[in-house]
Amino acid sequence: MRLAGKTAIITGAAQGIGHSIAERFAAEGAKLVLVDIQPEIVDLAASLGGVGIVGSVGDQRIVDRLVGTALEHYDRLDILVNNAVAYTERSLHECSDEDWLGTVDLALTSVFRMCRAALKPMMAQGQGSIVNMASINQIVANPRLAAYTASKGAIHALTKQIAVEYGPRGIRCNAISPGLILNARTLQGRSAEDLKADAEAYPVGRCGTPEDVANATLFLASDEAGFISGVDLPVDGALTSVAPSALVSPKIRAWWGRAPLKFPE
Repeated sequence: MRLAGKTAIITGAAQGIGHSIAERFAAEGAKLVLVDIQPEIVDLAASLGGVGIVGSVGDQRIVDRLVGTALEHYDRLDILVNNAVAYTERSLHECSDEDWLGTVDLALTSVFRMCRAALKPMMAQGQGSIVNMASINQIVANPRLAAYTASKGAIHALTKQIAVEYGPRGIRCNAISPGLILNARTLQGRSAEDLKADAEAYPVGRCGTPEDVANATLFLASDEAGFISGVDLPVDGALTSVAPSALVSPKIRAWWGRAPLKFPE
């Protein structure tokens, strides 16, 4: 019961990573206020003993309602998890102003809005913990994610800014950068062969699960991480630590017990 007596807002909680975080927090005693654009968030929150709100954190009215609901129902706000995201997949030269601004608004500006609203009650309490969901894409880039990668890099910077500026007020702020996390969305269009290749890119030998991210989020949100602030924690099975040669070199692959790659002639 590491979160007993604590109130947490979790955004984007209807499925995937957010859903797992909500279940993990509830199991540890947290009182929950959950938000998602999916209507099933209401039933999920009720099943966990919390309050669910349907809406987008791109809407300032929803942001204000979330914080107001936490204070109205539970008289405090101890934890904020910024997990909600939406983005377009475009290369930079194909990215319109609408593509760029839409992704930045939902992937970055919504985090700013939520942090701004949550900081006020946290400062009044003299304590609080914020966990922002970044991505390994702001550590190692992938094609067709220009606006997303830029937004997640900015979340890393914003996390450090909050940690430094509000640390003296008892507020910690950390980020998590997940690797490939297998869920309903990321499994779409992936064949068994794709999944095998994905897993081989990770030194631990598998892709991530929503529970992996939920466990890391729980730790950073809890008092056990009381001396940890301003960090970006990759939850990526060492993907961002591995040298590319380890993925393709027959010699290194043999050390790992993996067969050489076969390239088409």
